[in-house]
Amino acid sequence: MRVLIIGGAGGIAYLTAKRFVECGDMVYLGVHTDSQLDMVKNKNKLDGIFMHIFKIDILNDKDLEILDKIEYDILWSHAGIGIGGSLLYMDVEHLKSNYDVNVFCTMKVVQRGYKNMIKRNISGRIFVTSSMARCLPFPFLSSYTSSKASLSMLVRTINEELHFLKSSISISLIELGAYHTGFNQVMIDNKEKYLEEDSLFYKRVSSINRLQRNVFRLMEDDNIDKLSCNLVKQMKRKRVKFLIRYPKAQSVFTKIYDIFKI
Repeated sequence: MRVLIIGGAGGIAYLTAKRFVECGDMVYLGVHTDSQLDMVKNKNKLDGIFMHIFKIDILNDKDLEILDKIEYDILWSHAGIGIGGSLLYMDVEHLKSNYDVNVFCTMKVVQRGYKNMIKRNISGRIFVTSSMARCLPFPFLSSYTSSKASLSMLVRTINEELHFLKSSISISLIELGAYHTGFNQVMIDNKEKYLEEDSLFYKRVSSINRLQRNVFRLMEDDNIDKLSCNLVKQMKRKRVKFLIRYPKAQSVFTKIYDIFKI
């Protein structure tokens, strides 16, 4: 298979890309910045594997043109950002920034990938990474979680549209729980940049951060290797599932919450 992964500078996406290569698949890996491009190319050499690596900033329409030019059977849109802070005090422009990446530009990736597959008349597969946190009103992190809630709903709707069209192209929603990749810690720590210094929340930011770090320390799953193997297995299935959730324990909690939330 030919696989294009967007947002693959490290962590879950990079490890999953490695697993695809080990299976004999051709991998195109998109990273966000030029510095990440150099870093991943060097890492790729050290790991002794071969991938085609590109800079693909999904906010840059010029970078997105590569989605029209190369051939792939699987497209995985994994790029995303998390901005912390109180919704009551956060500048709306910062909220827009979170939605620009996690919703609007992710939709640009999906649209271009779909049109590429239509043009080449293939039974392609599109995967989009969201989060199980999309169902949680998580204080001081809801700029991120609400953007993922919107993304999950959009992907669910696209799935219905593809069924209506009887399309040979499928879309799948990957809702991941809390994994120890450093992403959550960055989101916790960056909220100070988005809080007004005279706000009540700014004065309590240290205690808020400490509480959130303790929560994620209890929640986070460390087994990224197992996750990457499971994701490759799911993406290569003969009949691909629409909803893919890991880790399983957190998935059970999400199902229960979805049923009983008020």
